[in-house]
Amino acid sequence: MLAICSGCSTSAELKKASADKGIAAARVTLPPLPDDCRAWEPHAAVNLGDEARSVLKAERRQLDRANARVRRCAANYDATAKALQ
Repeated sequence: MLAICSGCSTSAELKKASADKGIAAARVTLPPLPDDCRAWEPHAAVNLGDEARSVLKAERRQLDRANARVRRCAANYDATAKALQ
């Protein structure tokens, strides 16, 4: 009876070890994000006496640049995810 129990223990350990090995082999290392994806877009510079309309236009350009960056980074992520399928 003792031999049977130790055999079960060894079998369970082998199953766990093989499962751990399979999980480790299945892990995927993703490539690093492009540096552009980690950059911050600053607010537009505002000087005393600037017209409100020109400040809003400058902020809009900054927002457009930030949104373009999000689109590029999302496209990069989507391409990476598709390549891994």
